[in-house]
Amino acid sequence: MDCAPQIAQAIEESIPQAQILWCGVHVLRAILRKSNKFSSQEKFEQFYNLMKDLVFKLDAEHEEEANAAYDQVLELLDTDPTASQYFNRQWRYNISRWIARDRREGDATNNIAEAHFRTLKHDYFPDRKNLRIDDVIIEIYTKVIPSFVIKLKIDQNPADD
Repeated sequence: MDCAPQIAQAIEESIPQAQILWCGVHVLRAILRKSNKFSSQEKFEQFYNLMKDLVFKLDAEHEEEANAAYDQVLELLDTDPTASQYFNRQWRYNISRWIARDRREGDATNNIAEAHFRTLKHDYFPDRKNLRIDDVIIEIYTKVIPSFVIKLKIDQNPADD
């Protein structure tokens, strides 16, 4: 999901068992938009590179490196109060949602979900906006699921050449 703390909090309150993981690509895009929070471009670039490693590279198998990189982020922010305030509000208290170290399974991006959404939007609901939820369900039930079942059958029984 995208990096919206308020949305994540609302989901957790209404569905306590939900595990919310933020898309790594969206995390880094959000960070790029806030370069002005840093006192210098050099500090921002250091921060961005550390965050990129924390989001994608330093997973549970590299926990010590991840902890060291996170400590570097905090040290960097100690000398930059505006950037520190931004980090605390947006990232620090939501660390388990974006850091690769805590992501035990699953993809670091939501590209697959976005690809499926794009297929639904362009193939099944072209030029249709503000659909009622019952219309969406009916469309999925009558068109999307049957199409998916046909694709599964074709994949399971390939034609003989």
